[in-house]
Amino acid sequence: MNTLADHYFSSVLDYLQNQGLDSQTVLDAINFNEYSNKNAHQLASRITLVSYNTLLDYAQQTLNEPLFGFKLGQHIRTADFGILGYLIESSDNLASAIQALLNYDSLVADIGKAQFKQQDGTAVIRWLPHSNCNTHVVLRNMTAWVSVIRQLINSGLSPSSVSFTFNWPQEQKATLIKWFGCTIQTGTKYNQITFPSSYLALPFKTDNASINFALKQVSEQQLSSFKSQQHLSEKIIHLLMAKIDLQECTLIRTANALNITPRTLQRKLKQEHTSFLILLEQERKRRVTLWIGKLSLTDLALTLGFKDQSSFNRAFKRWFNCSPKSYFKNSSESPQ
Repeated sequence: MNTLADHYFSSVLDYLQNQGLDSQTVLDAINFNEYSNKNAHQLASRITLVSYNTLLDYAQQTLNEPLFGFKLGQHIRTADFGILGYLIESSDNLASAIQALLNYDSLVADIGKAQFKQQDGTAVIRWLPHSNCNTHVVLRNMTAWVSVIRQLINSGLSPSSVSFTFNWPQEQKATLIKWFGCTIQTGTKYNQITFPSSYLALPFKTDNASINFALKQVSEQQLSSFKSQQHLSEKIIHLLMAKIDLQECTLIRTANALNITPRTLQRKLKQEHTSFLILLEQERKRRVTLWIGKLSLTDLALTLGFKDQSSFNRAFKRWFNCSPKSYFKNSSESPQ
């Protein structure tokens, strides 16, 4: 089950409280029932993605704010990230902070996968959200990254470009362009932030090596504990999401990556009421809605790991009850 830390969920309630919405009234409105066994008014240590999505949707509708996730991300505090926030805050530069994010992001929210790459003087940090993440979850995440870095380095710092898989009306897009201070691309293959590689060496105002070292040790302990409690299906979902493409993505290779036998993997997934083929199909379906129209159908089928075009077409018909060409045509004709 995809979850996030209670403090990250609570930070949304804090923001809404400042907007005049009582926290308990909000929780009652979304039928929230994830309290600890010890205290009926204390949140459980991990909150489900379902409740997080519902909270953000409710807030957007109640405040009538179409860019609610963006507004939320603007007001992020490093403390909202818990121990990861303090680890980032005590890093010596942006490169170290990004490495901490890549290593320990799941401690804050186990709802997506962060990736990082560099090429020709350009750096890219990319976020692959779980397929159930709504627009506001993604908006908050991307905006918060930039907001925190501005707090720690320079309030005037801007990326080279920001890309979203979603689309917005021109007025809302203009709002994003003004705040991010760069080109905003929508309807893209990935949610990502592009910036000059030279930013990576920019020093943090709050650099503290000794505290950073201690926090890394605590983070490792917490991550180890979290992973031990994680379902096997969740680990496989993250493995699949982290792959650039799904070619050669088999049960045997996945079992090897997890240091277990294929038979054990199948048995444990059966206990979780799923299978490797079901998880692979979910990831293929997630990617196809992001990539169709951005790759040729031949390349799309290959990237998703299908042996041939006809196999891809049959799977697509099963998912969407239409052909890929019909789906793309209808999507292109729909108003943005």
